[in-house]
Amino acid sequence: MKKNILVTILIIACICITSGISEAKTKKYCKDIWVNNTNCNDIKIEVLDVDLLKEPVYIDKDYLGSAILTMKITNKGIYDMELSNIDIYPYQGKEPTKYFVKTSDDDVTGFIGNLRSGESKKIKVGVALNNISQPIKMQLSNIEDREEETVIESIRLR
Repeated sequence: MKKNILVTILIIACICITSGISEAKTKKYCKDIWVNNTNCNDIKIEVLDVDLLKEPVYIDKDYLGSAILTMKITNKGIYDMELSNIDIYPYQGKEPTKYFVKTSDDDVTGFIGNLRSGESKKIKVGVALNNISQPIKMQLSNIEDREEETVIESIRLR
């Protein structure tokens, strides 16, 4: 009986671990990403939109395209936080790629500014793509996190 319960828990854990891939079948979708600040799950990052641009872009080297990720950041913790403390490392496959912020009328919408407790902010981040059909893996971490936890989320492009 105990063996059956252990096997069931192991199967459920495997399903939870392998289900971290988001699928963007339409432009609008929502994917929640949790990043630690001073406690577990203080920072909620929701991927609201993925806009795939199939035009080549040059950022230190040529890329086949780019994707603009619209995200909503919510500080659910009790302390204010600086958004620039969130480190982002995008990858495609095993190759690192570049990210950039979208600017409009000198209004930078990336991970910039202070976010008070309970406050939300929408931002846009561009990711240069080596391949326009391969998923983007986003490695996120907060440099002030005591646990030094890194969160990796995968977002498929179509």
